[in-house]
This record gives sequence, C-alpha cells and structure tokens, in this order.
Amino acid sequence: MVTGVMRSADGSAVVTVTDNGPGIPPEFQGRIFSRFARADAARSGSEGTSGLGLSIVESIVQAHGGTVEVASRPGRTEFAVRLPALRTAPA
Repeated sequence: MVTGVMRSADGSAVVTVTDNGPGIPPEFQGRIFSRFARADAARSGSEGTSGLGLSIVESIVQAHGGTVEVASRPGRTEFAVRLPALRTAPA
C-alpha cells in the first residue's frame, strides 16, 4: 500500500510517500539515491529495476531547490520530498 500526503511546514511543501514493504536495509540507505543502486541485485534486468528511479527523483527535486529523504525500517519506508513553497505576489 502506498499513500501520499501533502502539507505545508516551515514554508515548504512536503509530500510524504509511505509503503508497508520489506523496508530498505540500513547499510543500503546511504546510497539509495545513487545511480544504478539496487538493494536487491536479484531484481535487476527485464523483470526488475534499473536502479535509476530514485536518482532521477533526487535530481528533479534538487533542480527545484528541494530535498528528498528516506526513513526505513522493516515493514515501513517513508520518503519525504520537501520543496520551496510558491510565493504569491502582493495584489
């Protein structure tokens, strides 16, 4: 199950995506946003992943002045994308 929640905090827009999957091993969390990174090498190739998705997410978020973070433990992973909130010009 994946859920998304959007809220404003500290002048930023925060989007949180949470899932109840197996979690990301602690030793892998430090390099999860690296290109071609895969926690499970058995899932590579045509039936698995290329290891580019989170690297692309991080690049896009940073290009917009934001950050992306991960918190994971067995049974729960949460990604938080924080982007600067748009400021409206005075009327």
